[in-house]
Amino acid sequence: LHALRVPLPMVPIHAWDYTRVGTDLKGVLRNTLRASLYRTYLNYNEDSRNIVGAAEMKTALMQDVVEASQCYTHAVELLRVLIRLLIVISVTLGKNPRAWWILLLM
Repeated sequence: LHALRVPLPMVPIHAWDYTRVGTDLKGVLRNTLRASLYRTYLNYNEDSRNIVGAAEMKTALMQDVVEASQCYTHAVELLRVLIRLLIVISVTLGKNPRAWWILLLM
């Protein structure tokens, strides 16, 4: 049981990394957002489409969607790093509970 304290928390991290390599999250999200935005635009009535304008729609489809997908993937990456940090902290404190002050210095 004691021997599993270090490798066992690494299983979810490895699974997450393995899944991330095979998935183009940014590309999938970008295409989904573009399709959703364009579908919503096509559901507008004629007056609403005239208010929005083709140039604004092109900017939204080509630039804003890319920025939104990048922000989302950065948030997912931040979450991944925080989870790794929590796992490292828990393993460290599990092996040596007196090391809390070193973790505070980090």
